[in-house]
Amino acid sequence: MITALICGYTYYYKEKKKEEAEEMLVAPADRFVHETRDLVLETLSEMGCEYEEDEDNKIFFTYQGERFMIEANNNFLFINVYDLWWHRMSTYCDVEEFAHMQKAINNINAFVNCTVLYTINKEEEEIGLHSKKNMLFVRQIPDLKAYLRSTLEDFFRVQRMIMTEMEKMKVTEEQK
Repeated sequence: MITALICGYTYYYKEKKKEEAEEMLVAPADRFVHETRDLVLETLSEMGCEYEEDEDNKIFFTYQGERFMIEANNNFLFINVYDLWWHRMSTYCDVEEFAHMQKAINNINAFVNCTVLYTINKEEEEIGLHSKKNMLFVRQIPDLKAYLRSTLEDFFRVQRMIMTEMEKMKVTEEQK
């Protein structure tokens, strides 16, 4: 009788643990409420940032005088934050200046939390620098306002680093 009880309990315990493990593997994201976009809009409002939404559901807002864009969807737990066109140069710039920009981007990207890239607008004949960060954005993160502010501050820090690096390269080139 005792052996039957022990076997029954062991079987029940193993089955319960197996079900819990399968639940974790099958749908870990389902443990989070899918409200990412709504949470972004709520957080921006709490930060005092006015925002606009376009027809592609992109969210545009200004933080410390800089215009940012966020891509957020209630079906995903991650958002993409962009700081677009924060530096511009002519496509007719000096070859060394362009090379310094590329080298600065490569050097800085190795050490920062967001990615810096450049694009070329042929119609405007401009080269633009942009920053992007992909980040988890869920209610379970404590103090979402501080979390988002910290990320936005990283964008400003990266800008300063890129511009400083480009200036250092220019000075070094002039000293040769």
